[in-house]
Amino acid sequence: MRTAVLLSTLAIAGMASAQVFQSGFEDWTGSTPDGWSGSKTNIPSGGVTQVTDNVHGGSSAVRLENTTSSHKRFTTQPIAVTTGQNFEITFWVRGNGNIRVGLFDGRPGGSSGYAGYSPYTVVASPDAWTQVTQSIAAAYDTTGGEFILSVQSTVAPEHLVVDDVTITEAGPLTPVSIYDIQYTTDPSGDSPLNGQTVLTGGLVSADLPGAGDGYFVQSGSGPWSGIYVYDTDNTPSIGDSITFMASVSAYFGITQLSRLSAYTVVSSGHAVQAFDVATGDVSLEPLDRVLLRVAKDPPTEEPGGANFGKYKVDDGTGDAVIGKVIYTTVPDPLLGNTYNITGVNYYSFSEYNIEPRMESDVDFITGISEAGVLSSVQVGPNPAKNILNISLGQAAGSQVNYTLTDMQGRTVQSGQFSGAHGQLNVNDMGTGLYHLTLRSSELVKTFAVQVAK
Repeated sequence: MRTAVLLSTLAIAGMASAQVFQSGFEDWTGSTPDGWSGSKTNIPSGGVTQVTDNVHGGSSAVRLENTTSSHKRFTTQPIAVTTGQNFEITFWVRGNGNIRVGLFDGRPGGSSGYAGYSPYTVVASPDAWTQVTQSIAAAYDTTGGEFILSVQSTVAPEHLVVDDVTITEAGPLTPVSIYDIQYTTDPSGDSPLNGQTVLTGGLVSADLPGAGDGYFVQSGSGPWSGIYVYDTDNTPSIGDSITFMASVSAYFGITQLSRLSAYTVVSSGHAVQAFDVATGDVSLEPLDRVLLRVAKDPPTEEPGGANFGKYKVDDGTGDAVIGKVIYTTVPDPLLGNTYNITGVNYYSFSEYNIEPRMESDVDFITGISEAGVLSSVQVGPNPAKNILNISLGQAAGSQVNYTLTDMQGRTVQSGQFSGAHGQLNVNDMGTGLYHLTLRSSELVKTFAVQVAK
C-alpha cells in the first residue's frame, strides 16, 4: 500500500528560488580563490591550485588534489541557510577522481553539524568536461553555512579540475513517504533518493536494544512501508508518530535514514499494523524492515537449529527465521506446537529474520482449537481510563495468569485471576497502547489495550 506520511504536519511554507552563490574561479587572492577556503576546509593548501588551460568558462578554474581514499573538504565562505531550505549545486568537472557535495550548517546531534553527503560522482575524463548537479538541504538556521566539494582518490596529472559552481535555492523540501524512499527498480536495490535529504515520518514500530542503536519507522502497512533509522540522539517509544529530516543512504546494501534533524514527536500510543505474510515470503526485499506477522506456524527446528540460537517456522510455503536481536528471551518453541509470531523483518548477516519485540509478539497456540477456554474472555472498556475489567467466561474458576506490558515489552503489572472476573487499575499508567497476555494451562491469548486519559 502506498501511503502519504502526515503531510499536513510536514508542510513548510514555500520560498522563491534564488541564486545564493556563483564562482567561476576567476578571482584569486594569493593562492586561494575568492569565496572559498571556509573554516571547514581540510584539503591541504598545496592541493588547491589555479588552472588556466582547458577551462570551462572564463580564464581560470581550480584543481583539487587528494590522492588518498579519505575524503578532503574544499568549502565556501559562510553562507546563510535556514531549516528545510533545499539547494541545487551545479558544477563542471574533468580529470580523474571522485567528487561529491555536502553542507555544514551546525545542525545539532551526532552528525557533528554536517548534512549527509551526496553519492560520489566518478570522473574519468582528463580533457572533457562533465556537468554535475546535486541537491542538499539545510537543517539548521545559521549564517555560517559552508557548502562542500569533497574529493578523494584523485589521479595525476589533472587530478580533479572544477569550474563554474552555482548554488541555487531549490525551494523547501517536499514531504515524501517511506514507500517513496524504499521503492526501487534498480538492480542494486539502492533508493531513488539515495544521498538526498528528505522530510518524512511515520509510526515507530520497533526499537533496537542498546543506547543509540536506532529504531524502525513504518508508514501504513505492506511492501516498502518500513525503514531503519540510525539515530543516536532521540529515543522514541513504539507507537510514537514522528516526523524528521534525514539523509538517505545505503549501509551494506540496505537503505536507511541517518543524520536526523527537525525531529518531532507528533503524538503517541498508536497501534502499528503488522502485515500478514506467508513464511516463504519473508525473504522478499520489499518486506525488509516491515512489521510482519506469520500465523499459526509450527517450528521446523528446535532452538539452536538456526544460527545464534534462533529457530525456523514454516506454514508450508518455506522457512522463516525467528531471531533474538530485539527480544532476546523469545520463548523456545516446541516441535508440533503452533504460533502467531509478530516482528520486524530485519536483514542482517545475509539473512532475513523476523524479530519479535516483546513477549506478547510470540502468541503460542496449542493443538487445541482456538475456541478453547480463553476464547470467551472479554476485556473492556477499551480504551480504558481508570479500571480495566476482565470477564473470564469459560475460564472462570481456573487459574489464569496475566501480564500487562507496554510497547517496549516492559512488564507493568502481573498476577493471577481465579474467579469469574478480574480488574486492573490503569489510573496511574500513561496514555498509550499496552498488551494484556492471559495464560491458562491450555492456551495463551493476547489483547491490545489502549489507555486514554
